[in-house]
Amino acid sequence: MKKIAIAALLLLAAPLVGQSGPGNGRGNGSGTPGTGTPAASAASPLASYIATLPKEALSAAENDALLSMREEEKLARDVYRALFAANGDRSFANIASAEQRHMDDVKLLLDRYGLADPAPAMAGEFKNARLASLYTDLVARGKTSLAEALKVGATIEDLDLADVEKALDVSDNRDIDAVMQNLAKGSRNHLRAFSSRLTDLGVSHTAQYLSAEEIAKIVAAPREGGAYDENGKLLAGTCTGQGRGGRGQGHGRGSCAGQGGGSGMGPGHGMGAGQGPGDGTGPSCPNK
Repeated sequence: MKKIAIAALLLLAAPLVGQSGPGNGRGNGSGTPGTGTPAASAASPLASYIATLPKEALSAAENDALLSMREEEKLARDVYRALFAANGDRSFANIASAEQRHMDDVKLLLDRYGLADPAPAMAGEFKNARLASLYTDLVARGKTSLAEALKVGATIEDLDLADVEKALDVSDNRDIDAVMQNLAKGSRNHLRAFSSRLTDLGVSHTAQYLSAEEIAKIVAAPREGGAYDENGKLLAGTCTGQGRGGRGQGHGRGSCAGQGGGSGMGPGHGMGAGQGPGDGTGPSCPNK
């Protein structure tokens, strides 16, 4: 009788003991790196490329074009900085930084050919009287509203593209042509950015230096990436892509079913986030 009572008590207590069961949890795996071929890591692929080109005789027309474009890139940078200070729109700060890089690219050629830098250090100051007048006019117009500021941006890129085209017409030096091709690529991207913002606002931009057909063709084309050579072709390794992501393995913590509350380790599977830079040679790379 005593044995039967003890057995009954053990049966009643059994549900209170936790049982381990098969867990089915979702794990968080960390992916392995992607399979893309590493891109060139040079700080300035264009500068590295120019260093491989011959230093050729500089004509008077090429000399004048370099001096003019150095200040014209400064015009763009200074106007965008002034408009960012006026309206706080980050697009002007971002594009101003790109214009500084364009200034640096032209300065590379000035140094290469031993030319004095015409660009004053002070913002808004220019040796070129036409650019000095444009700076005053464009900043005044751009400060009136965001729409006007974006139209000013489109006008500057319109001007820049027209003048780069003239510089290419008078140059036969490979290093100068390479820099001008990259200035043109940057201006086309900036023109697309400003035009897109204007379209969002329901405002149009009137072409002033290029033809309306040329502007429309540029705006309709996709954004360009990488660095270009003297013929406007993409330099190998300068267009970054993405490698295929890896698959990771994880461990999830599950719970068992039944009267007893327990927990068990179950196999989990998570997708990794592996990414690798491409080498700029794929079919989807711009200008390939």
